[in-house]
Amino acid sequence: MDAHLAAAPRTPGSWIITEGKPVRLDPIEFDPEAQKGLVKEYRISEIGRYLLNPGPIEIRKRLVGCEAHRTPSALSRMLQRVPGWSKTRQRKPEVLLSGFKLKIPAFKDPDLDAHFKKIVDELRGFDPFAKKLARLDSRSLSQLIGICEDIGGYSYLKLQGSNDDKVRYLSSHTGRPVRVTIHRAQISDGLFELRAFPATGFNPGHSFRLYAYSRDGKPAACVLTGIGSLDFRLPDPQAVKYLSLLEQVLSTSSEFRRCFDACVAGRCRPVRLFFNRQLEVDYSKANLPEIYRNILRRSETVPSSGNLVKPMLNYLQVAVSLSYLPSPGNPDQRLFTHVCILHDLRALEPLRKSLPELYAEMSQRAFSSEAGRYYILDSITGVSHAD
Repeated sequence: MDAHLAAAPRTPGSWIITEGKPVRLDPIEFDPEAQKGLVKEYRISEIGRYLLNPGPIEIRKRLVGCEAHRTPSALSRMLQRVPGWSKTRQRKPEVLLSGFKLKIPAFKDPDLDAHFKKIVDELRGFDPFAKKLARLDSRSLSQLIGICEDIGGYSYLKLQGSNDDKVRYLSSHTGRPVRVTIHRAQISDGLFELRAFPATGFNPGHSFRLYAYSRDGKPAACVLTGIGSLDFRLPDPQAVKYLSLLEQVLSTSSEFRRCFDACVAGRCRPVRLFFNRQLEVDYSKANLPEIYRNILRRSETVPSSGNLVKPMLNYLQVAVSLSYLPSPGNPDQRLFTHVCILHDLRALEPLRKSLPELYAEMSQRAFSSEAGRYYILDSITGVSHAD
């Protein structure tokens, strides 16, 4: 067991979403465009509200350089219209990266902290990046984009203002953590940014009402405030299924819950939560997962039964992965990822007659959620360096 996960007991009462229940309610009360019909009510926790909220979030990344795009000359613009002119002949942007890698942790003594920051600022003048940046002619630039260190690599930062404003910003902020605004916690389908979740953890006693209903013949959902007014509408009502899956994984997998609780309690720094249906694990070629090896070992089926099971395991999978870093005070900056692979029970239908005992046991292990009936097929833990 990892030390940063075993350092404290499990967070009591951590939860995501309750089971949806039909209620007698006119959704027009909180959505004038809603249709009368079936309405389901859920209760979501502070964590669930964070994941579903369509509002922008703010995280911090370390600005390390920029990408300078030159304005193409009149000749270049003319040649781009010539058929057959390869885009590879176009001038590539110039990438300027700071070699300043010194990272100073915050000190409790404010005077000592200010002293070290002053030293860092003086050393910054020896970074070749500053001289390269000063040589840029802002009038010849079509675009100037910031580059930040990110988990597992680099990411772009959109800079505001004129080119001169951007150069001044880069000059004063490169090598420092900067605020980065992301449009919402759900970056893309199934992928959630967790770094903006409060490090102080959450209050399991707080809950919010979520209603699922119909609008213009399509699914719709919204969250209400404590006084019953509209808090926000969900851009994608299907995201409720992700919360339901996460709730069931936390209830079923003690290892995943241990990692998750360490993150929401502030003992670790959560990074991302990902629901992935495109897995790279090919179970038709790999060894059977432990859950099947144990079942086949104690059953009366012939050893070759495993060959009937393997092809079924590559269909209808969902991998729920949680990536996190140790606490900020820990010098170990490895990125930990815990993956829980779920398997839809429907994939085992062909085995209902050929291996009835196995199918019956897996059916008993499966849990029901808004997304369907799944069981935990496998668990994987990986470690990589955050930088």
